[in-house]
Amino acid sequence: MESWLDQLWDAMTAVSLPLLILGLAFQTAQTLLVALAWRNILRAAYPAAGVTYRPIAGYYAGGNGLNAILPASAGTVAMLGLFRANIAGATVAGVVGATVVQNIFFVVVAVLVYAWLFLSVAGSFEVKLGWFADHWVLTIAIIVIAAVVLTIVIRKAWNRLRSTWENAKEGGNVLADRRKFMIQVVGVEALSYIARMGVNATFMYAYDIPVSVENVFLIVASSSISSTVAIAPGAVGAQTAMTNVVLKGVAPSATISAYAVGQAIITTAWNAAFGLSLLAATIGWKETRALVHVRKKKDGDDADADPTVGDDGAPPAV
Repeated sequence: MESWLDQLWDAMTAVSLPLLILGLAFQTAQTLLVALAWRNILRAAYPAAGVTYRPIAGYYAGGNGLNAILPASAGTVAMLGLFRANIAGATVAGVVGATVVQNIFFVVVAVLVYAWLFLSVAGSFEVKLGWFADHWVLTIAIIVIAAVVLTIVIRKAWNRLRSTWENAKEGGNVLADRRKFMIQVVGVEALSYIARMGVNATFMYAYDIPVSVENVFLIVASSSISSTVAIAPGAVGAQTAMTNVVLKGVAPSATISAYAVGQAIITTAWNAAFGLSLLAATIGWKETRALVHVRKKKDGDDADADPTVGDDGAPPAV
C-alpha cells in the first residue's frame, strides 16, 4: 500500500495543479455523462419505476470505483446487481438487455478505432493478439467450432429462453424511439467520449507528449484494448505496453512510460475515491464497505453471496 501511495504521489506531483484539476474534471464529466445515458436507458425500460439520475449515477460511479480496486470487472457486476435490486420491476435479463443498448455506441466506435489502429500502427496487433496471428488456421477452426456449438445450444435452449428474451427486450425499450435513442443515449455517450479524449489530451500535455487528434485517438484505442483484455484492476502494465507501441517515435520511451503510468495511477485513484464516495452517498458508508468486503471475499474465495442483497435476502437500503 505504501509503495502504491508513493507512486500516486509521484504521479500527481509530476503534473501541475491546473492540469491535474482539468484532467480530473474531464474524468468526472465522462463518468457523469455515461451515468446519464444509463439513466435514460433504464427510465425508458422501466417507466413506472420512477428512475432518477442521482442513484443511477451513484451505482455507476461506484461500479467504476470498485473496478479500480477489484479484479475481473467485479464493480460492473455489482453495479448491475444494484440496478436490479433497486429499480422496481427490473429483472436480470432486462438489465442485461439495457447493458447491450448502453454499449452499442462504444462498440461501434471501438471497432472503427481498432481497425484504424491495427491497419495504421505496426506491431499493435502482435502486442495483444500475437498468438492468433501466429496460429491463424487454428484460430479459424476454433471460431467455426464455437459457432457450431453455440448454434446447437441456442436452438435447444430457445423455448426456455423465450420468457427471458421478453424480459431482455424491455431493457432495450429506448430503441423503439430512434430520436430519443440518438439524443439521450448516443449523443450523451458521444459527449462522454469527447471528455475521455480530453483526459488523455490533458495528461499528454502535462507529460510533454505531442498532442494531436491522431495521437489522442491512438491513446484511446490502446487504452480500450488494454482494459478489454486486462484482468487486474487498473491495467497499468497492459496500458503502458500498448501506449509504448502506438506512440513509438512520437516521444522518448521513458517519457511515454511515465505518461502512461502517471495517467493510469491518477485516474484509477480518482475513480476509486470519487466513485466510492458517490456510492456511499447513495447507499451509505456501511453498505459500501460491506459491498467491497463481499466482493473481495467472492473474488478471493469464490463465495456464493450476492453483494446486492443482505443476509435476510433484502436489497440494501437506498
